[in-house]
Amino acid sequence: MDSAPIDATPADSQPLDPDREWTVWALGTLRELVDIDMRTARRLEGQHIVAGNRFEPPVIDFALSQARIARAVRLTIAMTERIREAYRARKAEAEKVAAEVAERRQRRRAQVARAVAEALGPERPAGDGAKGAESPAAAPRESLTETEVLDVELDTLPIDEIVRRICRRLGREPHRLPQGWDDAVADDEAAEPLDEPLNDPPPEAAEPSADAEEAGRPAGKRPDSS
Repeated sequence: MDSAPIDATPADSQPLDPDREWTVWALGTLRELVDIDMRTARRLEGQHIVAGNRFEPPVIDFALSQARIARAVRLTIAMTERIREAYRARKAEAEKVAAEVAERRQRRRAQVARAVAEALGPERPAGDGAKGAESPAAAPRESLTETEVLDVELDTLPIDEIVRRICRRLGREPHRLPQGWDDAVADDEAAEPLDEPLNDPPPEAAEPSADAEEAGRPAGKRPDSS
C-alpha cells in the first residue's frame, strides 16, 4: 500500500485540482480532530491523577471517557485512510484516462499527416523549391507543427474537415478526403452486434378453391345464373 503523503503545496506549474484541494482540506480537518481528542485525553488523565492524590471523588468516569476518546481517534484514523485511498484511486483513474486521450490524439495526428499527404497527391505545391526532395508527408507534418492543430479539434472535428483546412493553408485543394477516424471506425466495428439468422416467414394460408366453396354452400341455394 502506498503510504506517501499528499503534498499540500503543489508545484506552481500544476493546474488547480479541486479534488486534491478537498482531500487536503479533509485530511487536515481530521488531523485537527485527532489532536483535540488527544489533548482532551491528556487533560482528563491529569485531572484524574490530581484527584487521586487528593483522595477526592472523581468528577467523571475516567475509564469510560478514555474509552470513548480512543474509539473516536480510531474511527478518525480509519476515515483518514479511506479518504487517502479513495483519492489515490481517482487520481490513478484520471491519469489512465489522460494517457489514453494523449495516445489517441497522437494516433490522430499521424493519421491526419498521412491523409493530407494522400489528399495532396504526388504534385508538389507551387514555389516548393528545394523541398521537393522531401517525402510526401513532410509538408503536412511541417504544417501540423507550424499551425499547432489544437487538441480540441482532434477530439471534435471530423478528419475530413481538418484535412481540408490544412490543405487550404498549404494553398492546395484536396484530391481526396478520408472517410473517418481509424480509431472511431474500429470502435464502431467492435460495438456492432453480429447478424442474427433470419427466421423463415410463416407459410401463407392457401386460398379456398371453387369446389370447396361449392361444397360449403348450404343445399337448395344455388347462385343465380340469370
